Amino acid sequence: MNNFKYVFFDLDGTLIDTIPLILESFHYTFMHHFGETRPEEETISYIGMPLIKHLKSIYPGKEEELAKTYRAYNEERHDNGVAIFLGVYELIKVLYEKGIVLGVVTSKRRELAMRGLKLFNLCDYFQFVNGSEASQKHKPDGEPLIKAMEAVNAINKADVLYVGDSPLDILCAKNAGVSSAAVAWTYSPRSDLEKVEPDIFLESPLDLLKYI
Repeated sequence: MNNFKYVFFDLDGTLIDTIPLILESFHYTFMHHFGETRPEEETISYIGMPLIKHLKSIYPGKEEELAKTYRAYNEERHDNGVAIFLGVYELIKVLYEKGIVLGVVTSKRRELAMRGLKLFNLCDYFQFVNGSEASQKHKPDGEPLIKAMEAVNAINKADVLYVGDSPLDILCAKNAGVSSAAVAWTYSPRSDLEKVEPDIFLESPLDLLKYI
């Protein structure tokens, strides 16, 4: 498995370490509205799902109100609360210089995704950034990746690799018919990732170069 011409990345937990801020934001939101929080492992399992869909699944009818609180808290603290994973910038730069077409496929809103990428000088390397607005269906459905392939006219699915940190990412790749790579620098339990059988397991960002 090699010679990928297109490499698409998830954002949170894959390129940028936003997970502590995400967990903190959910904790604040639940405490603010209900006076109690929810298990951290449950919240981690939902990462990769659009915010409204996540909240609707656990508090139907209250998702808009909760999302407003979450976003206000998260966005106020975003720039000081996130970090780039070690080796990610170097990887993206090398892939770009090799002529690989790069893109971001994330379940968060594009506006906030761009803010994170700009923070770490990554924007210029990506041909496109697709947020939750780019597709009607979301991970684990394959539509987000299908829309991404259409954006760069990627005809041959064998040329495409999707890199992510959650089982939802891997299932999205499978449902789109493209190869998948799971990252080991994630908060998702490795056993959960192994259950969905990614094609590649990356121990560090630069490990990806073995497959290009």
